[in-house]
Formats: sequence, C-alpha cells, structure tokens
Amino acid sequence: MRNSKSGSIKKALLLLCSGVLLISGGTLLYKSVFLAGQAALSVKQSAEPPLQPAGAFPTSSLNRFQFSDDGKDLFSLLVARYQDTQQLPRSAILFPADPPSQSNALTSPTGLRQQYWAEATSAIVSNAPKDALILSWWDDGQRVHFLSGLNAWLNKPAAATFAGEVWQALQPQLSLASSEEMPRLSKMAAWLTMDSDKALAEIAANFGKSQPIYLLVSNDLLLRQGELVAYGGSTLSFHANNIPAGADLHGDIAQVKRWAAETGEGNYLVQKEGQYYRAWSPSDPATKNALLVRLLPFIDSLKQLPKGVERVYQSGGGGYLSVYKLGEK
Repeated sequence: MRNSKSGSIKKALLLLCSGVLLISGGTLLYKSVFLAGQAALSVKQSAEPPLQPAGAFPTSSLNRFQFSDDGKDLFSLLVARYQDTQQLPRSAILFPADPPSQSNALTSPTGLRQQYWAEATSAIVSNAPKDALILSWWDDGQRVHFLSGLNAWLNKPAAATFAGEVWQALQPQLSLASSEEMPRLSKMAAWLTMDSDKALAEIAANFGKSQPIYLLVSNDLLLRQGELVAYGGSTLSFHANNIPAGADLHGDIAQVKRWAAETGEGNYLVQKEGQYYRAWSPSDPATKNALLVRLLPFIDSLKQLPKGVERVYQSGGGGYLSVYKLGEK
C-alpha cells in the first residue's frame, strides 16, 4: 500500500513536470524514460468559488482542471479569468493550494508552488514600485499580474506552447499573443538562453531607464527548454538526475554532491519534490554563462551575480522563485 502511494506521488510529479512544465517535447529524462507510451490524461473541468485570499483583480470565473490517469487523480490547475484596469480580458494559470485535509500529509508539487507564489507576491509588492515592469516567461507573467497587479511584459503564449496535452486542455481558456506581441516571446526566450552579459545589455537597450525593471525566474524553467527553443531560444545543455530522498538529510546532500562532482565541476542546482531530489548541472561553458543559469540558484551562480543585477527575493524550496532588480550598480 505504501509503495502504491509513493508510486502515485512520483507519477503525478513526473506527469506534472512533463505535461505542465516540459511543454514542447523536450528530451529530458522525465518524459523520455518515465513516460514512454503514456496514455492520454483525462481532464475534468469544474467551477470553483472565488479565491481566498483574492488576487489583485476580481475574477469573472475560476475553473479547476483536474488531470487523472486510469481513474486516479494526479494534479490540478486553476485558471482565473478577469478584466484588467483597462477592462481587457485576461487569464492566469494558478497553482491550487492543498485542501485543509492534507495539512498533515506530504505537500503536493502544486501545493508547494502555491505557497512559494504567495510569498513571492508579497515580496514583489513590498519591493517593486507600482510603475515597475516585470520580465518573466509568459505564465509567470500571468501570475505576477493577477496576484500583484503589477505590469508583466509577457503574459500570453502562442501556438508553439500547445504541443503538450496539459496545455492543450487549457488552451480555450487562454488568450494568444497577437502579431504585435509575438516578438516578446522570441526576445524573452533568446535573453534567457544567451550569454548573461549580452542578454542584460540587450534588455537595457530595449527598455532604457524610463521605469524600474525586475526579472523573475523559476526553477521550472529548466523543464521548459523545448518551449524556449521553439520560440527562438538557444539550446542549453544539462546533466539531470532524479535522486531518491532518504531519511538522512546529510546523507542526501552528500549523494547529490557526489553526483554533481561526477558530472563535471560540481556546479549544481537541486530541488526537492516529494520523495525525490531533482538535480541539474550545466554541461558546457555556454550553458553555465546563460542568463537563466546565472539567475537560478546553481552553486556557482549563488557566489556571484551578473553585474547590474540585485536579488530582492528568493523563495524556499531550493530557491524555486527568484526576483531581481536590473540596472543596479
């Protein structure tokens, strides 16, 4: 019985990562090893009561999408629909909180992400002025705008996003980028995956000094490489591994360090997901110097940030969410 429960949690995590986070058919081990021949997920949509606590805008609708496999619930996502200050329709994909009945159980991957986003929203509102512009990938931009009310430069996907079946289920709820907005997807994908100094120089040239610029990244972007490349980003190269978590934290850390040392320089990022550690290590110099890697909590990146970048917030969970102010000396 215990093994069955553990297997269900692991499968939910892997499907979540593959379906929600690994969007464009990337070749990471989660999909290629664990999900070969996986049958299509079942999706059930239902209306939800208003969020508590609420976002920065009242919702016109809130729908839950419950994904299941072979009759077993795996994970769910929320889609909030609302109008912005200009009365334009908007959507935001949100991670649902775990129900109170799970308060003493293992927190789900989506429940953890909801907690981190609640903390990050408070930090963003406290640190960023109202005229700040937040740069991020598109779905993070949706969450930033809905939860904080601040302006997110990128908040709509295009056709390349909908290669994964989870996004396909959500597509009718989402507005697509217009022809005028499409270049933002290409620019952001390129900036995240190019040399950090070049990316920051291009960002500074693109936006100037007319308003404060902040940049938000999450560890989940490591699983979005297929999508970033589909929009014109460069291919990043990593060693990646799922390492089972044991009962001894110090032993787990030593195990991760051994793996990282075996892969190269020992520059790694690790994030605990349920009963596993997801570990990453850049496998070439170009990847190590990419903006995304320099801003995520890799060991070497934590030692020294790129010039002109100030960290204003980093969440728990292995630094799952990080927020930076750009243009600082």
